[in-house]
Amino acid sequence: MYNEYFGFELSPFENTPDPRFFYDSDDHREALASTEYTVRMRKGLALITGDIGSGKTTVSHAMQQRVQDSARIAVVRQGLTTGKQLLKQVCRALDIQAPRDADRIDMLDEIETVLLQYHEANRPFVLIVDEAQMHTNAVLQEIRTLTNLETPSSKLVQIVMIGQPELRPRIESRQMDALRQRIVLMHHLNPLSQEDTTGYIHHRLSVAAGHKQPQVTFQDDAIDLIYQFSGGVPRLINVVSDNCLLVTFVRSARAVTSEIVNVVTRDLVPHSGVTGASVEINDSIKFARAA
Repeated sequence: MYNEYFGFELSPFENTPDPRFFYDSDDHREALASTEYTVRMRKGLALITGDIGSGKTTVSHAMQQRVQDSARIAVVRQGLTTGKQLLKQVCRALDIQAPRDADRIDMLDEIETVLLQYHEANRPFVLIVDEAQMHTNAVLQEIRTLTNLETPSSKLVQIVMIGQPELRPRIESRQMDALRQRIVLMHHLNPLSQEDTTGYIHHRLSVAAGHKQPQVTFQDDAIDLIYQFSGGVPRLINVVSDNCLLVTFVRSARAVTSEIVNVVTRDLVPHSGVTGASVEINDSIKFARAA
């Protein structure tokens, strides 16, 4: 709604994992480099964890964009309960026609045969297990089994597990020793620092404006308040910043001020994701949409 007014080609603060908006803080850059290294060097298994809204999925999408021309990529998102369910998803990703009552061992044999063909074609197969904390231990153990598929020189499946912090204690439990020992890279995404929050906001404004000068500014004290409210969590930064731009647009202003941030955050619940905004914001939205 406000894009034309502020000179944006894209909406700057959408909560979608668009790799064009990837902000390379030291932490996120290291996570991206770790996953890309695991895939390109055929190392086998990497683990990325972080709180809700920390940018895990954005890192994943940025990695996929970097390797998609040379790799086959499959993403497992919903929580699975059995290892056979995981193998069936891998079969579908590899265009293997597995019967409904397919035996687990038969599926693994078919998967290995196809993966050896990919290996000979120098095309890695990447399995991204998103929201890995939602999967049962049986599924995690099947992931370990997939890491056993290898040649003398490299792994046949490159697996990136992405999950929330509660996944770590499960991985560190004794019953997961075999899986943990196969993880070659682990990285935990922390919230952005105050300095990186400033850089993050400016970066998204620049990308949205086609790397031209946007016709709006966020004042320094406004960014300080956004950081205090969001705790440096990218998803919350997006929620607050988007609402700030809307209120700024409704006021026909060109600067996001600390007063606007206070209006926006007054009835938002900090550190809990997207919630309802204040009555004043809702009234402003209704007015803007009617205009």
